[in-house]
Amino acid sequence: MKRQQGFTLIELIIVIVVLGILAVTAAPQFINFSSDARESTVKGAQASIQGAMQLVYARSLVNGTEDDSPATVTTEGGTVTTSYGYPDADVGGIDVAAGLGSDWSRYDSTTTPVTASVAEAAFAPAGVTPDFTSGNDSCHVLYTEAADEDTPATVAVNTAGC
Repeated sequence: MKRQQGFTLIELIIVIVVLGILAVTAAPQFINFSSDARESTVKGAQASIQGAMQLVYARSLVNGTEDDSPATVTTEGGTVTTSYGYPDADVGGIDVAAGLGSDWSRYDSTTTPVTASVAEAAFAPAGVTPDFTSGNDSCHVLYTEAADEDTPATVAVNTAGC
């Protein structure tokens, strides 16, 4: 007589239950993709702003306007206003140089959209409002324009609130 081989119904149910337990245990590891994506986006914007800042400064060196404040540099994105060779933090400065586009919102330190010249500009992904006033974690890139000939512009990133 031939012996039949295969799985019993109980064995199949046990395997399904074990796979279900593994899925429930592993699911929280993959649910948090949106915050990881926001964090990566903010770090990408930081790199874009740093690159734009360095390219504008190099162009200012070529033009001989690195010691001037204010001055302008013409790029593919448009005319960038500069202070001491680095893009200004005001509208028409670093935002033009970096070309972040409509996926980014621009803020000043009071969490209102920037409309005037300021020494700092923060950029956050659209739909994310950074909190500068209460000291809470935020999700943004902060650009600080050059203060003088000896103090270059800086770029800092905060991803703790992403």
